[in-house]
Amino acid sequence: MDRTDIYWMAAIGLLAILVGKKVLTSAGMEGILNVARSFIQGEELFSPTPYWDVSRWSWGYGTQAPGPAGTITRDRAADEMMQHVMDDYDQLKKRITMPLNANQWGALLSFTYNLGIGNAYNLLPNLNSGDYMALGAQWKQYVYAGGKVNQGLVDRRQREWELFVS
Repeated sequence: MDRTDIYWMAAIGLLAILVGKKVLTSAGMEGILNVARSFIQGEELFSPTPYWDVSRWSWGYGTQAPGPAGTITRDRAADEMMQHVMDDYDQLKKRITMPLNANQWGALLSFTYNLGIGNAYNLLPNLNSGDYMALGAQWKQYVYAGGKVNQGLVDRRQREWELFVS
């Protein structure tokens, strides 16, 4: 065996490692999306028709409806929800410096889906510093709807936090 053979074997080994990492990354993303999908669908009741949701018309699993009329199928609603989740993920991953597991991502994506990306950005200093005690306290403050504490949001923030720390 000469040097060229050794270099080729090393290159093939490195390629196998890189391909393996790509496979793991894809599986990780699939796991994140599965956790987020399952959790959000459990929190957001499906509605085939638009309903007024504090400040806008919503339908499906809580996505914005074009107005007070029309219907949406369960499949289309799930597609709209997941597109929203993937867009949020793409925005958040650019700003998160700490590694997150699938449950942590799922909880954060549920929070973001419910409250919007701007409110999720407010969590990032505590998240990125790893100060989970401060993060948990901050997370649980997002319980207002129409200026009043909403028990449904109190319960949802608690379930999200339990998922985050699991």
